[in-house]
Amino acid sequence: MRRTLRGHEVIEAASPREALDVLKTRTFDALVSDFSMGTESDGLDLLAHVKLMYPDTIRFLVTANRDLDIAARAVKEGSVHRYFSKPWDDSKLRSALEIVIASRHTPAQR
Repeated sequence: MRRTLRGHEVIEAASPREALDVLKTRTFDALVSDFSMGTESDGLDLLAHVKLMYPDTIRFLVTANRDLDIAARAVKEGSVHRYFSKPWDDSKLRSALEIVIASRHTPAQR
C-alpha cells in the first residue's frame, strides 16, 4: 500500500482503535482500510465509525475475502466510497483515490 500511495503521506495504524486515536489528532483526506484486521472489529466497522465521526474523509476498503456479503454490507451501509479486492491494481486504486481527493478540493462549477 505504501508503494501504491507513493507521493501521498501515509500513516499506518495497527488496529481500528489506533486509527480512531490518530484521527482525533489530525485531519486526513482519506482512509484506506483492510477488512481483516485481526482484532475484535473489522475494517468495515472502522469505516462505518469514520463515516459517522468524520464524514468528509474518503473511505476505501481492501480485502482478500471474496465473500459478496462484505461488498453488499459496504454498499448498503454507505461506509465506503470504493471497495478493492486483493491483490488490488495499484493504478486503479491510486487513480480512484486521486479522483475523489481532487473532486473534494475543486470548487463546485456554477
